[in-house]
Amino acid sequence: MTSTRPFEMNDLFKFNNVNLDVLTETYNMPFYLQYMSRWPELFTVAEAPDKSIMGYMLGKSEGTDELWHGHVSAVTVAPMYRRLGLAKELMADLETTSSSVYNAYFVDLFVRASNSLAISMYE
Repeated sequence: MTSTRPFEMNDLFKFNNVNLDVLTETYNMPFYLQYMSRWPELFTVAEAPDKSIMGYMLGKSEGTDELWHGHVSAVTVAPMYRRLGLAKELMADLETTSSSVYNAYFVDLFVRASNSLAISMYE
């Protein structure tokens, strides 16, 4: 059974199965640490029963006034766990948290034009 939980610092050493994929944007350690310290509620991980990382969501809140919103910086699922609905579950969690914790009016994200699987999920 899959569970979701807050991303933890030690997860940075356990998520290569997710990050080492051509569809996944990778960042440097300070980038991940900044998100963990500023928006911890918007940095979540999907974990398998064996404690391996199946995917993660990296988000933040930004904007002003009516344009205050949640932003998806990364949502990615390891290749062996794709097509199980994990990305949709992580997205739903980010939308709910953006609204309830950060009082966001909407959530946005950017998707590479070449990532047809992601585009079809969001349409």
